[in-house]
Amino acid sequence: PKFPAVARDFSFVCDDSLEVGTIEEVMAKAGGKLVESVKLFDVYRGQQIGEGKKSVSFAAMLRAAERTLTDEEADGAVKKILKRLEAECGAVLRS
Repeated sequence: PKFPAVARDFSFVCDDSLEVGTIEEVMAKAGGKLVESVKLFDVYRGQQIGEGKKSVSFAAMLRAAERTLTDEEADGAVKKILKRLEAECGAVLRS
């Protein structure tokens, strides 16, 4: 690629029954054409998360084909992703 990618890592807490593929799809759609890839790198279940919940962590690569992304553009895509995941999947950013 001619222009650099912006990497963002996310960890979400969601219901244990929510499929990882659903989260990946929502992230890709919410970020639109800026989302180059979304890859799962960790799933955690344990006391800190709560019963019936899991923590899932993803690495997302954002890139514009015709220019270098600004921080504002990347942050805007991230906000859309977070808002859509909470609305559609009940997944919230792990604090």
